[in-house]
Amino acid sequence: MLSLALVVALSAPLAARAEKLPLAFPAGSEQPLAALQDIDVIEHLGDRVPGKLAFTDLEGKTVTLDSLTDAGKPVLVTLGYHRCPMLCSLVLDGLVKGMKESGLVLGRDLLAVDISIDPSEDGKLAKGTQDRIVKAIGGGATAKDFPFWLSTTDGGAAARALADAVGFRYKYDEQSKQFAHEAVSFVVAPGGIIARYLYGVEHSPRDFRLAVVEAGDGRVGTSFDKVLLSCYKYDPVTRRYAPFVFGFMRIGAGLVFVALATLMTVLWRKELQMRKARGLQKPRAA
Repeated sequence: MLSLALVVALSAPLAARAEKLPLAFPAGSEQPLAALQDIDVIEHLGDRVPGKLAFTDLEGKTVTLDSLTDAGKPVLVTLGYHRCPMLCSLVLDGLVKGMKESGLVLGRDLLAVDISIDPSEDGKLAKGTQDRIVKAIGGGATAKDFPFWLSTTDGGAAARALADAVGFRYKYDEQSKQFAHEAVSFVVAPGGIIARYLYGVEHSPRDFRLAVVEAGDGRVGTSFDKVLLSCYKYDPVTRRYAPFVFGFMRIGAGLVFVALATLMTVLWRKELQMRKARGLQKPRAA
């Protein structure tokens, strides 16, 4: 199946994904599926997502992305569909795993939203997926913290516009009756700025946490997280956070300075004590 072929391609180590993903071939054919020739991710880091695009929540109400990005927290955005036989579920499960292992709390540290790219999406199917994901996250997470939205009333136009804004190129394949797309999620900073792309179906706790903390611009995470961000920088080639040598050097220099200052303070205090002791021992004049 198409999704299975994509999973195989996306399960390779991220460091090996600097080149474009290989294309899948349908059984008995030497020609790649037409849809796969057009899928890709073109990163638009620093751009603003169109927050006024209208979607429909699972209760039938009209909602916009601004309702989440204006909440002052990073927003984890996924684009997929819920009759997807494998890949989309793996993406969501990977995000749940990365979130839980990172120590970040949905609702407190970040919000999330899943937006369907299928204009014929079944709302009941989406609701079932939402219930499963929210339950898996646990920790008091609610459907309000991870809403699932549809783009059915406009024939998928809003989902397509959002996908174009973040550089998420997907295509419906008539042969397989599935959507071809990459496994990727998007971290959107408060205000709707595209901050980071999370590729694949598994994310290391460190990379997941740093991506969200970085998008939070000081409003998410601990002081230690901010120190880590000075030591790790995002590498667009490997699509991971890699050690930043100069960051470690700055911290090392700072520790050396603190150690020397402490040593000088101790020696200075001992010198004062010795002088005071000699002054007390000096004999008085007759």
